[in-house]
Amino acid sequence: MIGKIVNTFGIKGMLKVNSTFEMKEKAFVKNNKIIINDNFYLITESKFHKNNYLIEINNIKDINLVLNFVNQDVYINRKELKLSDNEYLNNDLLDLEVYDKDNLIGKVTDFISGINPLIKVNNQFYIPLKSDFIININFKNKIIKCHNLKGLML
Repeated sequence: MIGKIVNTFGIKGMLKVNSTFEMKEKAFVKNNKIIINDNFYLITESKFHKNNYLIEINNIKDINLVLNFVNQDVYINRKELKLSDNEYLNNDLLDLEVYDKDNLIGKVTDFISGINPLIKVNNQFYIPLKSDFIININFKNKIIKCHNLKGLML
């Protein structure tokens, strides 16, 4: 889920979407296709306004035609995000094996986003996603190589 339609905006059919999605700036882009109630819609206009996205879908310019979208969840297919090779979603980290140098210490069980994002390993301890601790993330082999973890593991 990339957001929830919380209201309409104006009389021309704009939808106000609240989103905590990590890459909302890639999701709410003109010409991206989104999914609402298992149906695909084209974003024909998008702008950021007061911590929400205002979107127009399928060139609908009448508030009466979009009222039924209020309180609906919004989804997107991953390919619409057009991620570069070094970009990933937080969920991509789940279940990756975590190594301290060459020693397997567990699997990623959770991700905590924020100013200092963290991965949780084996539901026991957290590792900051910083180069001080993370050497490499290899999605192909499903491995995260780390170092300097001694003080983080209790």
